[in-house]
Amino acid sequence: MSRYNGQAPHAYNEGLNNYNPAANGWTHTGSIDKSRVDFYEKDNSRMDYYPTTGTVKTSMNHPAQGPTQMFRRGLDADSFGNVCAEPRHHTGQGYQTKASQYYPCK
Repeated sequence: MSRYNGQAPHAYNEGLNNYNPAANGWTHTGSIDKSRVDFYEKDNSRMDYYPTTGTVKTSMNHPAQGPTQMFRRGLDADSFGNVCAEPRHHTGQGYQTKASQYYPCK
């Protein structure tokens, strides 16, 4: 199923926090019910948000590192709001991957 399927986002009150990414200019592009994931885009960044676990993945073209992905788990509303405001925000609750000849990011 595509991240651009236009399905409605999951109810935010079902998740660990009730922060709506649209408040920071993110556009919802779709969701997958089975995985309980919502997809968003803003500028040249993409975000996958799992509201039931508070997990967020952001993908972007970092100015110094090139294509990168950052994963954060168990974010509370404040931390999630910080990530929505600045996708490169480091929370200390996750890990980062970046493209290499051995592991290309998509």
